[in-house]
Amino acid sequence: MTSGAGAARARCVHCKVEISVPDQYAQGDHIKCGGCGTKHKVVRGDRLRLVLADVAPMRDALAQNEQLTTRLEAELAHARGSFGIGANGFGIALIYALYQVGMRGEPIGKALVIEIVVVALLSGITLELLNWAFLAKRHRITVLTRELEEARADATRLRMLIREATRF
Repeated sequence: MTSGAGAARARCVHCKVEISVPDQYAQGDHIKCGGCGTKHKVVRGDRLRLVLADVAPMRDALAQNEQLTTRLEAELAHARGSFGIGANGFGIALIYALYQVGMRGEPIGKALVIEIVVVALLSGITLELLNWAFLAKRHRITVLTRELEEARADATRLRMLIREATRF
């Protein structure tokens, strides 16, 4: 990409704006992007390229991204492993037991205890499945998964920029 009067054009690594690089800039010289202010090193080869001159901010961003990724992975594991509203199945079973003993006058025995445990498990599992299918748990897991994928993609992009900048 040449613009005519002894200058070539290359894209900024950060903001993708085209920068005019005069021929007086040699291999390894620094040039600043007019759009975002990022400093680049000029790499002249078979074609003109710009790479980041200072990778310290990118390394800081990568460290922050790794912390974000770790936090998101922990939140996602917690969201997947939590007993959302399914734990309320035990409350339903307690209400059922109080109703059976108090209102219907059933004696407390092995059959009633088994019945209460079955009610607790079925209502808990049903509530948890409903929470998974329609409510907050599924939404939270979806949001966390999307954020985690974005963070991992951003980390890959940052690593590539750092690797390319340190190569020259």
